[in-house]
Amino acid sequence: MSERPTVEAYKKNIQEGKFRALKCSSCGAVITPPLGTCYNCGGNKMEWTNVSGKGKLVSFTVIHVAPDEFAPEVPYIVAIVELAEKSRVTARLAGFDPLKPEAIKIGIPLVLGYEKGKSGKNYLSFRPA
Repeated sequence: MSERPTVEAYKKNIQEGKFRALKCSSCGAVITPPLGTCYNCGGNKMEWTNVSGKGKLVSFTVIHVAPDEFAPEVPYIVAIVELAEKSRVTARLAGFDPLKPEAIKIGIPLVLGYEKGKSGKNYLSFRPA
């Protein structure tokens, strides 16, 4: 490992447009966001791995009331996406009108992108494939 996998490094990678996950050296499970222990086997030796950026929509919610930092961005959609690597990640959902959530279908294929928030920070964002 050239860089110790940490939450801080995970966030830095996202800001640089390099979404990466952890891979358990013991069982090969892909884990995101970073944890100190593998939720599959309990191992604690992790290394960074690239992910395909492909996934499917598992769940979502529309945010109308947000913490102060995100208040200028409401309404926006936050989703749980199951990556092709079988790990789940929380991210923004783009390509849909947050005022018409009935148009969003669970299970649709998604691809990774990034969204720059009004704060200037990059966020993980998925859109329809």
